[in-house]
Amino acid sequence: MATVTNTEYGYMVTGSATATTINAGTLRVKALAFAGDDATDTAALTTLNAGAAVSCYKFKALTDDDSSYQYAYFGENGVPMTGLAVTLSDTGNYLYVFVK
Repeated sequence: MATVTNTEYGYMVTGSATATTINAGTLRVKALAFAGDDATDTAALTTLNAGAAVSCYKFKALTDDDSSYQYAYFGENGVPMTGLAVTLSDTGNYLYVFVK
């Protein structure tokens, strides 16, 4: 299971290949940022729709470099995501969730 840390901007998640719920409620997500340490690393995010987990976003690292960040910006008002969960491909990955 990944480690989820509550921060001043939202959440920081450090890697695990197990699906981990970031927040069971509804968040207004302004942005997501992913950093993988290998070119094959991925992050797969899901939200709940009528109680079922559905894919909402996926990231893939571009290089074998910890500074290779991928991001998605949804605007200052954010988008609602309920039951947000993530599966990171390995323990060297980071996902940052910026909330309103």
